[in-house]
Amino acid sequence: MFERRDLEHYGLAPKDIENTFLSQMLVPLEENVVEMFSFFHLTIQEHLAALYCAVNLLKQADIIMALDLWCFGEVPPPSTCLSPLLSQDLHPNQTRVENPQMFTRFFMGNLRTRLEGQLNGLVPAPLEVCAKQEDLATRLGRWFQAQFKDRKLANHTAQNLFHCLMEFHMKEATSMAAPEIKRLNLFKIKLSVVDCAALHYVLQFSPHGLTELNLGYSNIGSRGLTRLAPILPCCESLYLRYNCLDREAAILESAVLKSNKCQVKKLFMCGNNLGPDGVLELWNALEQNSTVEELYLDITGITVRGTENMVDSLSKNTSLKTLTMVGNDIGEVGKKRLRDLRCRRPELRVIGNFVDDQGLLQAYLDWVEEIRADRDQMDSVKNADALQSVLKGLQVESVGERTEGWREDNTTKALELEAKILELLNSPTYLAGVR
Repeated sequence: MFERRDLEHYGLAPKDIENTFLSQMLVPLEENVVEMFSFFHLTIQEHLAALYCAVNLLKQADIIMALDLWCFGEVPPPSTCLSPLLSQDLHPNQTRVENPQMFTRFFMGNLRTRLEGQLNGLVPAPLEVCAKQEDLATRLGRWFQAQFKDRKLANHTAQNLFHCLMEFHMKEATSMAAPEIKRLNLFKIKLSVVDCAALHYVLQFSPHGLTELNLGYSNIGSRGLTRLAPILPCCESLYLRYNCLDREAAILESAVLKSNKCQVKKLFMCGNNLGPDGVLELWNALEQNSTVEELYLDITGITVRGTENMVDSLSKNTSLKTLTMVGNDIGEVGKKRLRDLRCRRPELRVIGNFVDDQGLLQAYLDWVEEIRADRDQMDSVKNADALQSVLKGLQVESVGERTEGWREDNTTKALELEAKILELLNSPTYLAGVR
């Protein structure tokens, strides 16, 4: 925030400043009212702060120390050249500098423009080369490489590093960092299309695939999935649960499964609205696929029409070992087709009812407990609909036939799951959210 005299010190008159740049306000200070000015939008403030740092950090070592500070809260010694950039309120016992993510992304973008010579009129002196005579892109590549290799990164921190690499946009640096990313867990991190673009930008430089990409509850939608499409075939375990995916996403995922580069072994699509048309596309793709071993399609809006080509397509598949389809209203015709599939593929484990598998029941019990403990999940319409779908499936099974593999303790767990869901749906917290 600035007073009038701050502006005048730099030759600025308030009347000359566009109101889209700075906003004016009156602030009570003790017994007086003081005229103050602040940036109309904090994004402008963060961009200018990042530009200032990109221009005034003159050594590679200072840039590395600055990134350690901004990304991980590692405060450099007071004797370093960074001291003028440090807040007087920053204490060494802080483990994380809060909310610098937009700033660090701006910094990396400005740093790139500096290296490209676009800030020459602002830079006071050339960037000093380190003792190893490495250029800055290589030095930063080693820094990013170390973060992915040696640190156990929190989800938001990993996400920010992806954005920083995309903003820096130098192949030398990204090619050094990307191979160190073996698994990526962004579970429950809301990802925009731009976030997905950052993931794609970095992971495209990896010479190998990911053993696991977990984007469950990330709300990426079909647009986000489209941005990630080129890297999806290289993921062995792909978690896309509860991501607002529809038929369009199912068509895209089918193309992934048909790709000759496909390495996907486990595919989790639970809780998406694929619908009958979407799942028909998946069955067709699996007819050609030879990598997928486990496919989870619980609560995906499959109807009896979505089972039409299932038996024929999966009878030609040779790799699939586990298929779960609980929480879908496939009717008696669909259930008969599941039985036919079991006969045609006796080695394929088909789970069409909750009571068919104790491990599945326990997984849903754990999920219900997780929702009970997390108010954000409790408020989710997607979870409320999913709970209703599970409840409906359990109630149908309680009066339906006992399938092969039925066990008494499975029924006990199913009744426990039903009771907990009813308790959750009738809780004051849930009812208040519905109102």
